[in-house]
Amino acid sequence: MAACLKKPIRAKKKNLKLLSFFLTLLFTISCLSSQRKGMASSSDSIVLYYLKKSSETPLFLQAGTWLPIASGVLAGAGPDQLDRAEFISRWEKLFKFTGISNTGVFNSEPIRLFTEDESFRLGELLFRAESEIPDGLPQAYQVIIKREDPIRPGLRIRRTIFYIRNSPEGIVLEFSELGQVLDFQTTYSFQDWTLVPIVKPEPSSINSIYLPEIRPEGLDYLVLPTEVEEVKNRILVKNGFWTANPSKKNVGTPTKKIPKTIEDRLRTLQELLDKGLISKQEYEKKKAEILKEL
Repeated sequence: MAACLKKPIRAKKKNLKLLSFFLTLLFTISCLSSQRKGMASSSDSIVLYYLKKSSETPLFLQAGTWLPIASGVLAGAGPDQLDRAEFISRWEKLFKFTGISNTGVFNSEPIRLFTEDESFRLGELLFRAESEIPDGLPQAYQVIIKREDPIRPGLRIRRTIFYIRNSPEGIVLEFSELGQVLDFQTTYSFQDWTLVPIVKPEPSSINSIYLPEIRPEGLDYLVLPTEVEEVKNRILVKNGFWTANPSKKNVGTPTKKIPKTIEDRLRTLQELLDKGLISKQEYEKKKAEILKEL
């Protein structure tokens, strides 16, 4: 009799686990569907959600004018077999000219918004998503990137969120979070840092992108017809940018460069590392270059 009772108890536990799994899955799907988005592609630190055009799409995304992202990035590109490499290469170029302003750095270049590795992986994920567009329809994306805090791994991250869409004017990137610090009481899960609702980004200094004076033509802040001044968390990338060479704007007012001592340069380099704006590998490489000048 005792042996016969063990099986129903195990079955009950198994059924409870299955029920819990399906409820969790249903909750996740309902969350995503209520946000009008679906998974496009992801890695361990980058997630792309695709946003379909519909009557429920938020107005700020200008859903009526979407075009495939790849058609803008690959404008004038070569043979099809080179498209993937060309796409990633051009996408990396974009983040060489976008960054975060820092008054402590006396040059015309921005502090990198994303590391070279993050730029490459983002381009790779975006190309994969574009190659597998659901129903073959143009779409926009919500991109979520996290950086692990080395001091509190598993409990603290820095998160960046932005939207990508392609319009007749060019590709638009609109940032709603930029390196925002998130603390968790327990080890966070995939859902904890990726289930973010679609909301209109609020322009502010904490999510402003820095564009250097010297940059290729076609990269600028997007100003809507209803606005009188530029919003620095919204960037417009025109098709000509991908093949243009850097050009200097406002030639009549050149930027003065203040010479920096080796000590100043090392201090700035350490600050970039502490803020998570460069990788440890990039830090060591640049530090070695500076010390060679002694």
